[in-house]
Amino acid sequence: MSYPTIFAAVGWGLVLLAGSMVLPAIVAVGFKEYAQALTFIVAAALTFFVGGGLAIATRGAAQEVSKREGFLLAVLLWVLLPVFASLPLYFSASFETPTDAYFEAVSGLTTTGATVLTDFAGADRSVLFWRAMVAWIGGLSTIVLALALLSLYGIGGMQLYRSAMPRGERDALIPRLVEGIRSIWSVYVGLTIACATALWASGLSLFDAVTLSFTTLSTSGLSNYADSIAAFSNPTVEIILILFMGAAALNFTLHWAALHGAPSAYLRDPEFRLFISVVVVAVVLIVAFTLVSSNTPAWGVTIRQTLFSVVSVMTTTGFTNGEAEGRPLFVLVLLFALVLVGGSTGSTAGGLKMMRLLLFLKQAGRELARLPHPHGVVRIHYGRRVVPDAAMVAAWSFFFFFVLALAVLSGFLALTGLDFRASLATAAAALTNAGPVLHIVDPVAGGYASLDAGAKWLLCLAMVLGRLELLALLVLAHRSFWQR
Repeated sequence: MSYPTIFAAVGWGLVLLAGSMVLPAIVAVGFKEYAQALTFIVAAALTFFVGGGLAIATRGAAQEVSKREGFLLAVLLWVLLPVFASLPLYFSASFETPTDAYFEAVSGLTTTGATVLTDFAGADRSVLFWRAMVAWIGGLSTIVLALALLSLYGIGGMQLYRSAMPRGERDALIPRLVEGIRSIWSVYVGLTIACATALWASGLSLFDAVTLSFTTLSTSGLSNYADSIAAFSNPTVEIILILFMGAAALNFTLHWAALHGAPSAYLRDPEFRLFISVVVVAVVLIVAFTLVSSNTPAWGVTIRQTLFSVVSVMTTTGFTNGEAEGRPLFVLVLLFALVLVGGSTGSTAGGLKMMRLLLFLKQAGRELARLPHPHGVVRIHYGRRVVPDAAMVAAWSFFFFFVLALAVLSGFLALTGLDFRASLATAAAALTNAGPVLHIVDPVAGGYASLDAGAKWLLCLAMVLGRLELLALLVLAHRSFWQR
């Protein structure tokens, strides 16, 4: 185990995090929140001191890392970085305990978007900006994680993930991380700027437009208001968010390919076609059920509200437009199923991912085709590739552990006093990194602030589990991982 290499990467991660704290400090000065500005500066100095110390102490460490180092590095980054990201939150007036501050930081960095903040109006603008920025950083990190680690090591069938970006056969993790950031950075920043500009033009303040673009592209769903998107009462804002939530839940390398002269990459991608199909089917089913059950003549409003809810849930963003309460059980169950599936690989969305759903559907089709021909050879194709048996086993293994983790986490949450419905919805929201969706699939839920400290720490573990695709974290618990 090359620990110097791991600590070097963690050190540089902390240095970058420290640098990012300068921006909310500037925001704090702009809003005359001078005490909070000093907090950001002190937190940045402490983070830079620790990160720089690690980087200097491990200077000259080898850049080549094995699969074991890659797994451990990913876990350490998602566990340790929130410790330092939580410092400005804890020393603000909005978060009373270290548990709440760490929970908020983990939620942001994993793009889950679950929040324990209750007094939105009384929170410093710089604190709201920082929690949105942490989520934005987490979104970029998630994309790079899929490009550099999960696809390289075939986590949960991710060996089928093919980047639309041309790249060599570089198997070293650190160079792939750097290459992934360099390639995706311009796309991610460009979409964020476009989203913020559109929201600003629709009538939002510059502050709301920027922070909302951060949480939209990261699919975290964090909002500056307790009523989420309903606080704006602006259909144009909803339409803009539908477009950019959908873009964030697609494979980002498809955006890269489209910007580099290959827009047909979208139509060639199996996940894109399935994503659009599921959205259309879900919207049609919910609109038809709603119109029949309520006899409402407002077709246009119903379609827009339903499309917003479906895209918000499928992308695991979790924005709400005030239409959560009063939905029939059928609609709630369908939305719950959609959040479990989630978005595409190589995106900021969580969930099982469209790729795995497509593999399961294709395997079901193969088994049906083999019924009249038990000895026939029927291959499963993903795009133009034949799916190897190892990839199917990996995908089913991920599904098994996902269901197991959902059941175990729901059971532990029930022991903290939650009822069955609330514990299941809360566990699903954490594992799929879709925190705000809790109020969509379970409108009567009390929220995360009402949970006790034990439940919050359980959810922190679940959020990291979901972001690291479960197996990358569970492998650390296996004895053979630590054996040479």
